[in-house]
This record gives sequence, C-alpha cells and structure tokens, in this order.
Amino acid sequence: MMEHEKTNGFEISLEEFERLEDLSKKPRPKILENVAEKIKKYDGCHKSRKYNSAYRRVLEARGGKHCLVDEEGNVSEKSLQVIEKALIDFEMGGHGQMDRGFKDRLKQKLEAGETKEVLKKFRNVQIYSPNLKEIKSDAEKLYNTLSVSGEDGLSARKDCFDVGATKIMNFLFPDLFVIVDKNVKKALHKSGPLNFKKYWDIMMICHEELDEWKKSHGTLGNLLELDSKPTTLTRIFDKCAFIMGKLKS
Repeated sequence: MMEHEKTNGFEISLEEFERLEDLSKKPRPKILENVAEKIKKYDGCHKSRKYNSAYRRVLEARGGKHCLVDEEGNVSEKSLQVIEKALIDFEMGGHGQMDRGFKDRLKQKLEAGETKEVLKKFRNVQIYSPNLKEIKSDAEKLYNTLSVSGEDGLSARKDCFDVGATKIMNFLFPDLFVIVDKNVKKALHKSGPLNFKKYWDIMMICHEELDEWKKSHGTLGNLLELDSKPTTLTRIFDKCAFIMGKLKS
C-alpha cells in the first residue's frame, strides 16, 4: 500500500488522505437509534446464531465477574481456550491467521510482565466510565501488542492481526472494549486499514452515544433489555454497527 497520496498535485500522508476521505462523506449516522430493529436484523443473519452462542460462552466464562482477567492480571488456561474458540467462531480462523500454535502465542503475550500490568488497569473500567480517556495510552499498548505483524505477531501469516486484536480485547473485557471489523468501520465511515487511532475514535463514539442514551432515557438498563441475555453494552453497539455496515455492502 502506498504511504502517500497526491491531491491536486500536493503529496500528503496516507493517514491524512484517509482522514480527508472520511470527512468528505456524509455525517455518520447514529448507531444507537432503532436499536431493537437493528438487533432483530442482526439476529436474523444466517451466522448470527453461531456468533451469539460464541459470545454467550465468553460472557459465561467470566463466572459472574466483569472480565476474564484476575486481580493479578492473569488469564486462565480455560479462558484462553474460550477466547481461541470464540475467535474461530467469529471468522478469524478461516484465513490462515490462526494455527495450532495460536493459543500459545497469545498466552505468551498476555503473560508478559508489562502486559499484565496493563490488563490490571482495565478491570474496573467500563465503556461508559467517565474516566475512559485515562486508559487510552494503555489501551494502545495492548492493541499494538495483539495486532503487531511479523515474527512476534499472533497471526500465523505474520500479517497484522488488527481485527482479531479488537475481538480479543473485547473477550477479555466485554464491558469495556468494542469489536471493530470491516462492517463496523463501514457504518462509521472509517476508510482504510484499521489502526489504533481509528479504533479509539470508535471507542469514543460508543462512549458518547451511550452517554447520550443515558441522558435521554435516564438509564442504560433499558438499552440492555433490548438484547437477549447475557449481553453487554459493547455487544449491542457492535450488533447495531455491524448490521448497518452489512446493509451498505
């Protein structure tokens, strides 16, 4: 992919070109509008049963807690197995990025001392937390650790594991991180390959829309009631954005 594009004879960075491309499009639509209708359409997709079942197993694996990370920043072997199975069910295993050594590579990354310290910081933060912005730098560290390409990467193909990284982050902390794939990006008018800047922008969109919902409805509880249990606010956002992007295809 070219690192620079030319506009009217001026050379600009690819990142700036993508930003201008995004700005040239229509204002993004609200994700959390007509939520019940969007969830119904999502659940009517032919693969939704597999996705919903996989996500239910992730949530049940928490054992009544908010996440799959304990007080010391550890992720159990059972949780790693659940994450690996969920990634496969969420279509991450069909393009050669996951092999028999994937879980061991993930385990090694999550057990690194610096990563464990970062994981501990996320245990008491949720997507609607007022202090969400305070975790940005640590979120970037985790995203980069999980998405990096090359010999140290998670992907068996050695390419960037960007979408998979967002899924792992969500599976570890279902009440905090959002899942972003090509459909979610399309719904939010985010062009080009995923990177942390785009990911954090989407995190903040989710945060802001939840804040707007709470101000309009007085609570987030009635939003959770629109989806089948168990669920999370990030899962509802994902379902709505996914189906919006899918219908644009």
